[in-house]
Amino acid sequence: MKQIPYDTGKVKIGLTYTPPPPHPTPEDTWAQSVLLGDKQGMDELTLTTIQSIGLIAFFVIVMLITGGTSNA
Repeated sequence: MKQIPYDTGKVKIGLTYTPPPPHPTPEDTWAQSVLLGDKQGMDELTLTTIQSIGLIAFFVIVMLITGGTSNA
């Protein structure tokens, strides 16, 4: 592979080329948000999981209180 810039003798190809920066990882994004003072919230998956567990616990408690029988 030839080094950038490639010199043709008349034109230097890629003289001002800079490679694109790497994509940020989730850890990089988190660290940046902490340094900028952004509030750290829960992501959508965590919130959905907590809501699901709460709903299941509610139904279990209702079933235990009512004895698990229906009055129909």
